Amino acid sequence: MNPIHRTLRLIAAGTAAAAFAGIPSIAFAGPPLAGGVSGGGTLPIARTETVYTNHDPALAETLNLRQGIDIQADLDEAGRPVRWRVLTDGTLRFAFMQAAEIDYLKKPEVKFKDVTGDGVPELLVYRKAAKVEAGTGLSVYDGAKGFRLLFDVTDPAFTIADLAQRYELKETAGGGVRLTDPASGISGVIPGVPARGATVDPVTSYEIASGEIVAVQRVSGESGDGRTAIGWLRTTYTYRYGAFVPELATLADASGKPVAQKNLTESEGPTTPSDDI
Repeated sequence: MNPIHRTLRLIAAGTAAAAFAGIPSIAFAGPPLAGGVSGGGTLPIARTETVYTNHDPALAETLNLRQGIDIQADLDEAGRPVRWRVLTDGTLRFAFMQAAEIDYLKKPEVKFKDVTGDGVPELLVYRKAAKVEAGTGLSVYDGAKGFRLLFDVTDPAFTIADLAQRYELKETAGGGVRLTDPASGISGVIPGVPARGATVDPVTSYEIASGEIVAVQRVSGESGDGRTAIGWLRTTYTYRYGAFVPELATLADASGKPVAQKNLTESEGPTTPSDDI
């Protein structure tokens, strides 16, 4: 497998269900721990707290539950979450770790929304970092099929260990910033913006629609008023093969106008950056 494509497989959606239709499992995003492991292990857990409860009868009936949903956080001695557990009717469904070196808030934001188009709401669990700039993780569970994991971003920064630097940002002769992502192959120029201190921030928001999830990363740069948005990097995941898989990478300027796009579903082979658009 081409190294770039292999790296791309490890990036993005983190769906444990991606083995459907021959798609390899995306190991990078950290699939949920097996039930037998979730209850123990050698993690530095000082105590466990229930951080979310929803026993609304109408929701329980919609999701074919007797009682409802609870989420527990395993905390270290400082009260920081080490792991979260999703329980339905008091039974453990999934447990998931936090991304390394990210200090999350112990209480996640929970939403219910039909994101697959089957008429049944999915469970969306947003894990927000204590510092906003560290990003937000998101797990989506299929409400109609036993809360199977459909989508999981455990590391909002999309860190890749074998790349010295995930994103390349360079000043152009015409006065702009060229962003290149060796993992996805997208490359494009954000025109008319300063290159000083340009970086790609972690995912801080997700745009949710039926059959589609868009992870949004800010491209920021230094200005007289501090850091400001000079562009946006958007990764679009579509619901296919029973999971959300990466479909499209889009680089846009600060106003949201696309300047480059890359199809992430292309067949294996040499990868070349997309032309600027």
